[in-house]
Amino acid sequence: MEYTVGELAKRAGLTVRALHHYEKLGLLLPSGRSEAGYRRYSEADVQRLHRVLALRHSGLALKEIALLMEAENPPLREVLERQIAEVELQLQRQQRLLKALKTVAARAHASEQGLSEHLFTVMSLMRLFEQYFSEAELQALSRRRAELGEARVRDIELAWHGLIQEVQASMTAGVPAVSPGVRALALRWRALAQQFVGDQAQLKAKVQAMYEQETGLQRETGVTPEMIAYLRQALNPREENNHDKT
Repeated sequence: MEYTVGELAKRAGLTVRALHHYEKLGLLLPSGRSEAGYRRYSEADVQRLHRVLALRHSGLALKEIALLMEAENPPLREVLERQIAEVELQLQRQQRLLKALKTVAARAHASEQGLSEHLFTVMSLMRLFEQYFSEAELQALSRRRAELGEARVRDIELAWHGLIQEVQASMTAGVPAVSPGVRALALRWRALAQQFVGDQAQLKAKVQAMYEQETGLQRETGVTPEMIAYLRQALNPREENNHDKT
């Protein structure tokens, strides 16, 4: 099937002027001409146009695309797969942002007081998670959160907030880490953490590293390296030597 310049522009959601510009840059040349000299575009031209637009949406300039199109001519399936992967990645990031915004919106409905601080916290946490975790790990954490459900996640977060206060109170009171009470706190801590990260040792290690290294997160949550060490001491030596940490 062949298309006129007007038909191709309409089907692709472009202007005729844009197609003429692509032709001037050598990005898309019509495969043929009618007897009257009008441009005619083939199915191969449609596939090439899609590659141009896919590269354009990825943020490349038209001159850069022209060089890339000269250097390679990948199959349409490969271009589609690249575009799908990029869109999926963008959607996943947008979904994480949406969840964060919903959290802020809920806080705003409850009270405007302290909302700016909460916004800063959300922005900081988003940056930290992207810094410490790979995209695959962020996806795994998102799936785990979805499996738990928002109601259960809120319950866990409330339980964790209370647990942090209990641990801090024991530390302030000078209760030995090896005492049965502190060990019980450490086991509760581990159980809550496992609900979020499961048995994935690498995720657990990264979460711990984030809390140990980020002072801003420590101030926000109250979880300090000293607290982590205190809880670790509450576990028996075999567990500690195996690095089965909080």
